[in-house]
Amino acid sequence: MRRMRDVVPLPRINRLGRRAGIIAFAIPVAGITAIWSLQILTVVFGSHPAGSVGCREGLIGLDRAVSRAREAAAREPNGERAALERFRAALAPEWDERPGLEAACRGDQRAVSWLREIDALRYAEEHAVRYEAGAVADQRRRTGDLVRELKSLPSE
Repeated sequence: MRRMRDVVPLPRINRLGRRAGIIAFAIPVAGITAIWSLQILTVVFGSHPAGSVGCREGLIGLDRAVSRAREAAAREPNGERAALERFRAALAPEWDERPGLEAACRGDQRAVSWLREIDALRYAEEHAVRYEAGAVADQRRRTGDLVRELKSLPSE
C-alpha cells in the first residue's frame, strides 16, 4: 500500500495537459448543451403570435384535419410507420397553425377547453393508428401465408 509521501507528484507539463484536455472537452459540451437548452426554452415558453385564422374557424379546421389524417392513415397499406407518417402529414396545414390558435383563443375559456379536447382527440387518433396498423399488418401477414399455402395445394 502506498503512503502519501511515496506518491510522486506529476510534472507540471502533465498537469497542464490534463487541464487543457478537460477544457477542450468541456467547452463544446457545455456550449452545445446551452444552445439546445435555449432552443427548447424558446419553443416551450416563447410567445406565439396569433395565427391568421380566428379561434372558431381554427378549431373547426383542427377537427377537420384530424378526420382527414385518420382517413389517410387508414388507406396506407405499408404498415405502422408509413401510416403514422401519412397521418402526421395529413394534419397540415391546420396543425401548423396550432400555436397561434392557442393565442387566438386565450380569452375564451370555453374555446381553450375545446382546443384541449381536440388535442386529446388528435393524440388518441394517432395512438389508434399505431394500434390498428400493427393489427392490420399481422392480419395481412397471416392472410398472405394462407394464400401461399392455398396456391401450393394441388388442384382439385
